[in-house]
Amino acid sequence: MPRYSIRKNRIMEGCHKGFSYDPVNKPTALTFDPEEMFHAIFLKGIDSTKKGAEWGRLFFKAAGSDEAALTVYILSTDYRDDLSEAAGMDIDKYLCGEEADVREKTEFLKRMGAIRINGCSDCLLYDISGQYIFIAIEVSGEGSLDISDIVLDSKGDNFMDTYPEVYRQRNSFFHRYISIFSSIYNDFQRDIDSLSDVLDLDKCNEEQLIIYGGWMGMDLSGGFLEEDVFRQLVKEAYSLNRMKGTRKAIERILEIILKEKPVIIEHNLVRSAIREEEIELPENFKARGIYDVTILVKRHITEELRHQALYILNQYMPLRTRISLAQLDERPVVDSNSYLDINTRLPGESKAVLDKEISMDGITVLL
Repeated sequence: MPRYSIRKNRIMEGCHKGFSYDPVNKPTALTFDPEEMFHAIFLKGIDSTKKGAEWGRLFFKAAGSDEAALTVYILSTDYRDDLSEAAGMDIDKYLCGEEADVREKTEFLKRMGAIRINGCSDCLLYDISGQYIFIAIEVSGEGSLDISDIVLDSKGDNFMDTYPEVYRQRNSFFHRYISIFSSIYNDFQRDIDSLSDVLDLDKCNEEQLIIYGGWMGMDLSGGFLEEDVFRQLVKEAYSLNRMKGTRKAIERILEIILKEKPVIIEHNLVRSAIREEEIELPENFKARGIYDVTILVKRHITEELRHQALYILNQYMPLRTRISLAQLDERPVVDSNSYLDINTRLPGESKAVLDKEISMDGITVLL
């Protein structure tokens, strides 16, 4: 049974006036935009490649408030060129373009004989036929509806062919009655088919990632991480648990979050080296307690990024360990209350800007 799923390509080729679209995180969903006046979705025509093709069922998810009024327009024909001639241009360009407004397009579909279905997201199409089918969904009223997972079945039922010929009259009461059970069966089958996406760490949503991370003992609640970091941590949760409490775990977590390999200084090892080899430390370097670890990062770290890294590290670092993050930025960073002393010189690679946009180059000396 042919099934047409309205996913990323079909949505991007269509027109979704008053809806926002996120092709990365929600490739099958359109989100209601309350700032827009009109809200409608027009899809490019679907070609069944067969004259007089019979259509079965259109269904989609509509999540939102009860105040929103949902209207579905469905037009099927064997003569696509006649529609293009009536529209004055290619029918797909007319429906999915910006030349005509929403009301003009819906009126056009009604004039061309489109059926109109109100307040229903599960529509039987047994009384229409044609090689091409055009679908539009309009939302009006005070509320809002998010539209997702649009699917068109060309047959609509699974059981009619199992009955004697006398019961197989299309669009009869018995046909529509049996379609109730076919719809339930198809919905179950669709949920079963999508289980692989639910368990796929590259495709599942962030709520599911939090659950999966929790199964592995990783607390990721709060949505404080970037999505790519979020997914990579969950993917590697098993191996991180095996390294929990070790230097390797700290290194790998920081590589994922900071996207670079840090320099880790274990002060216990530093103190041991001092005693055994009598190493002279730099004047500004101070060895701390045996439970202290200093992590040097060769990039600028914002406070938000610092808190993110420490939150995850606290779940995997050795017991009683105290971690300090230090950045080794190549350029000095000062705040608005910093002052330059007498004879301070700026390096040639740096520039400073004073009031009134006066610029100093690298050889300027402040007196």
